[in-house]
Amino acid sequence: MSEAEKNIGQNEFERTLRKFLKEGREKLDKDLVGTKEAIRILALEKTKSFIEAMDKGLDRQEREFLSSTIIACMHQSFCYGYGVGKIEGTTKSKIYL
Repeated sequence: MSEAEKNIGQNEFERTLRKFLKEGREKLDKDLVGTKEAIRILALEKTKSFIEAMDKGLDRQEREFLSSTIIACMHQSFCYGYGVGKIEGTTKSKIYL
């Protein structure tokens, strides 16, 4: 396989993954509101666990920042999982990132 063919295949994969990532984000925002709320609750629990484990108090702004960072990471993980699952379903082969 030539370098040009590899690039075309890689570009197509990236476009498809971006499409499915966007679709996953839209599902999370519209159809899976309960999942989105569960992620928020888990992030708040993780923030409390962090404070307890580190034996360090955080002010309200720091707690909100930590929680929002955890939420963003969990949303991104959900979207990647959704996207990879869709690609695997379409190609009928395992995808490793």
